[in-house]
Amino acid sequence: MNKRITRKTLEKSLSEKVVKRLEIIGEMCAFSEYRCYLVGGTVRDMILKVPQIDIDIVTEGDITSLVSNIAKRWKLKKTIRSQFSTVKISFVHNILLDIAQARKETYPYPASLPVVQKGNIVDDLKRRDFTINTLLMGISKKNFGIIYDYLGGIEDIEKKTIRVLHKNSFIDDPTRIFRAFRFKERFSFRFERKTKKLINNAVRCGLIKKLSPQRIRKEFFLLLEERNWDKIILNLSKEGVFKELGIRNNISRATINSFRNIISNFNTTKRNWKLSKLLIITENAKPEEIKTFSQRVGLKKKESNLLLELTKKKTSLTLSKKEISTKQIYLLLETIPLDGLVYLLSKVKSQSKKRIMMYLNNLKDIRTKINGKDLKRLGIKEGPIYKQILKMVFDKKLNGRLKTKKEEIEFVKKIIRKKRV
Repeated sequence: MNKRITRKTLEKSLSEKVVKRLEIIGEMCAFSEYRCYLVGGTVRDMILKVPQIDIDIVTEGDITSLVSNIAKRWKLKKTIRSQFSTVKISFVHNILLDIAQARKETYPYPASLPVVQKGNIVDDLKRRDFTINTLLMGISKKNFGIIYDYLGGIEDIEKKTIRVLHKNSFIDDPTRIFRAFRFKERFSFRFERKTKKLINNAVRCGLIKKLSPQRIRKEFFLLLEERNWDKIILNLSKEGVFKELGIRNNISRATINSFRNIISNFNTTKRNWKLSKLLIITENAKPEEIKTFSQRVGLKKKESNLLLELTKKKTSLTLSKKEISTKQIYLLLETIPLDGLVYLLSKVKSQSKKRIMMYLNNLKDIRTKINGKDLKRLGIKEGPIYKQILKMVFDKKLNGRLKTKKEEIEFVKKIIRKKRV
């Protein structure tokens, strides 16, 4: 026992309502005579005084029985069970927590999914990735707030160090390589010397390529959500991780800086810009590299096609032409998602920037004010001609010549007279 977190601190970090529920859950476990703790990142983040994201509980007792007792005590929105003896619980007041059965894991071969067996609390700690994620905090009345440190996690937090628990850690589960870099930059920590060597060996031995695309995608997209995502991908590039994913060239810091300057103008848009970041990673890659990267990272076809299309630079070249109509700009950009357009803004010159901004501000949301019902009221017989007329109206709107619904109707009347419908 090294530390104790006060109730006041816990309530400030987790809220009074959450703390009260944790205490009751702790007493449920104590009544059944088995141990139950807050664990891992939850305890780590409280020590570091950073905002809580997840609330994780580990218990040696039967989680089916525990979840049943929780459901009797509070109304739950839903529970989700996994194959690894964990349950995600969602309370009606948007309180979320994960409860895991204490377990031990073995790996039949490198990069395989673990074989899980029921274990005790210490077994559960030993299966974890880094020492900083092995801390426990008591939640029963007897030990509420007491932190238990069996594997040196507190010392490594104080020394700002990322340390694995054993030499086969990255061999058993190479996804820990991505998590190592994610935690390092999130907390401004450093790698312990042996841990850094083990990462380098795992990368050099090609263990990342043994992971399934689904597992890589999950970890990869998590790191793209980090505040310091740029530092993470630059480090991954430097350490050769992207070469294992199919990208040979190093990532450009200049491209990242340019992109960051652009997205500062889009602060009101709540998004992670994941596709933009993927474009930065692949911008100097050849098509075959992008295809390999897409396959290894488990990208969807739509995501992969966007990377291939925008790295061809055909769109950029067309945008930079001296003469280009409003309609051409619209048709060129309408299929590109906002992430792709923002990436382009970070790459093209001023004239092309103006054209992209014109599309975003004036063209992207253009819609005709009239519809099929209006055409019917004008006496036009239903059929393929509706589509033709509405397209003509839309094209005219793109050029800024039809502002109101009345103007659209007058334009349609002219079409009718001309076509003698």
